[in-house]
Amino acid sequence: MHQVRYFLAVCKTLNFTKAAEECNVAQPSLTRAVQKLEEELGGALFHRERANTHLTELGRLMLPHLEQTYAASQAAKALATSVRKGEVAPLRLAVDTTVPVRPIIDMLSSLKESIRGLELTLGSGTRVNVIDKALDGAFDLVVASQAGEPHDRLRSWTLFREQCRAIVPRSHPFAGRDSISLKDLDGEPMIERMDCCLHPVFLAACQAAEVKPEVRHRASGEEQLQRMVLSGFGIGISPPTLSLTDGLVSVPIEGDHFEREVVLATVPGRRFSVAADAFVKVARARDWSQEPAN
Repeated sequence: MHQVRYFLAVCKTLNFTKAAEECNVAQPSLTRAVQKLEEELGGALFHRERANTHLTELGRLMLPHLEQTYAASQAAKALATSVRKGEVAPLRLAVDTTVPVRPIIDMLSSLKESIRGLELTLGSGTRVNVIDKALDGAFDLVVASQAGEPHDRLRSWTLFREQCRAIVPRSHPFAGRDSISLKDLDGEPMIERMDCCLHPVFLAACQAAEVKPEVRHRASGEEQLQRMVLSGFGIGISPPTLSLTDGLVSVPIEGDHFEREVVLATVPGRRFSVAADAFVKVARARDWSQEPAN
């Protein structure tokens, strides 16, 4: 960064002596730093003439990139200082698209009022996508669905459990029933939601019960699934905490074949900011049992 700063100073003054004075450094030191930068970039950045120092073609090409680099470094330094002083409390949170958003926003709103300097990055994606990004360091926390064994690289806390439902058009024969059994799904056209962790559980339960639904169509995301169900492509499986499109009804499925957990997860050993720590405590203390659909 010193090399870049000295380069920018020479660009501004077009004079090595004035640039050294501006940077409060001896001229030989500034000159050596610029020469080292030139060696690293593979060419001269300035035409050095006694009364007419000016940028070479390489220097002109590098100028906007090095200006951006220096500005980013200064912003990072300022942010680090603010975090150290407690002026900024970053929270990087991602939410699985099968999880209701409203309670998450409610909790974040309460944190905004109580934590000075909250800096929120809120992401969204499929369960696999948000977990992968958390493992890569893009997010500190994820709220995601889980069916079956927990992810072996995450530490997680269960927020709530729920029995997922069949969703059908109001005109479907199942629509007027209090519940259906797994056997009722034998031969029924069904839509697979590709980004949902319930599908492998559903297939395993059907295989164990010797039930063979007709899975011919696939959807990505809740909106696609519900629109396809409404259009008669087949029955869908959906969590009860997600609201339904007009024209659809939900029907409970008997037994515990389609239970999922919604968990709050993080990478073990990752240090929390004040805001992330507060979100974990608020989420774990929340009474999720009365959570309505969003």
